[in-house]
Amino acid sequence: MNRDRTVRLRWIGWALTSALPLVFVTGCGTWEKQRGTEIERPTKSAARLTVDVRPDRPAQPAKPITVTASDGRLYAVSLTGPDGKPVSGGNAAGDATWSNSEPLAYGTTYTLTASAVDAFGLTATRTDTFTTLVPDAEKHVASVLPEADSTVGVGMPITATLEKPVTDPAQRAEVEKRLQVSASTPVEGAWGWVDDKTVRYRPKEYWPVGSKVSVATSLVGVDFGDGVYGGPGKPVGFEVGDSVVATVDAAAHTMTVKRNGTDVKTVPVTTGKAGFTTRSGTKVVLGKAPHVLMDGTTVGISANSSDNYRLDVSWATRVTWSGEFLHAAPWSVGAQGSANVSHGCVGMSDENAKWFYDEVKVGDVVVVVNTGESKTMEPFGNGYGEWNLDWSQWLTHSAAGASGTRQL
Repeated sequence: MNRDRTVRLRWIGWALTSALPLVFVTGCGTWEKQRGTEIERPTKSAARLTVDVRPDRPAQPAKPITVTASDGRLYAVSLTGPDGKPVSGGNAAGDATWSNSEPLAYGTTYTLTASAVDAFGLTATRTDTFTTLVPDAEKHVASVLPEADSTVGVGMPITATLEKPVTDPAQRAEVEKRLQVSASTPVEGAWGWVDDKTVRYRPKEYWPVGSKVSVATSLVGVDFGDGVYGGPGKPVGFEVGDSVVATVDAAAHTMTVKRNGTDVKTVPVTTGKAGFTTRSGTKVVLGKAPHVLMDGTTVGISANSSDNYRLDVSWATRVTWSGEFLHAAPWSVGAQGSANVSHGCVGMSDENAKWFYDEVKVGDVVVVVNTGESKTMEPFGNGYGEWNLDWSQWLTHSAAGASGTRQL
């Protein structure tokens, strides 16, 4: 039995069981007085349908199209575009209303056909044709990180950068809702605004190892005001690799690396000396390079200072935009494991730096502890510092609040 016939039979069954109270409880007579009287069956359905669209006014893609039935229940709803493809939607509890669950396209003509059945099983049907508005301008997601099809570490947040600023809290909340995150292993997470153009998604805990993740980038339907609406975009997917977490103990002058929770290696290191203390806290690998020219003047050290330097550094793993790396420092091997003599970076031997460089990837985690100083990793602006905020603190930067990922 096909679905349409099954649904129709269900409504007819409901109609038959509902007909008596609808017809005979009301009016002047009673069931006892009318028992022997032949009741004439109506020829027209009592069900009425209303649709919140107007043929003389363009529909807003941001607002779902709602169909409502009264004196009956919805039987079927079809909303299609010019290509005949149905728009996804669903009934509300009680089958009294229906609305689309996916946004409509701009400047497009749609046809909506809805049917409802009354207590006698009689059907009422209406068909509406309407067109959606054409924006004066569109606002898009300009870029997304991680890059599509990349494999990243468990600490990697998702960063969406918009073409233009968004400052209104309600508009920010709509942007967050449109940037839906899906994952093969569901997690709780939330978007948080780094600045007026940048919004970042962080799970409550690190990503599960092996997860496949996808983020939607279409903002279609978001009303930014003054005729500006969100533009389309394609989803971006990536994968989460093994969990690699390095813990740098500045007091013990060591770095211990764990892979998937198991200790892999502990190596001697040196960290920042007095006046150049390495930031404590949780950092995330931003990138790697086999050679980096490091110049002290770029981080505010005077060219005439005894602390100034200009070095070609090998096996450099970056963790802050301000210039903190984990890298080879053959000139400080004598201090590694016993003293902190660097200008803020974590230095190690050529061999250990090469091993670490090969071990880590973008998104892996580096935690610095026991520096003895108050200098800490910034939550924003100097890399991925979001993990230095607890979950409640992170949620204060979200307009829409926490949201679980959809199943990928």
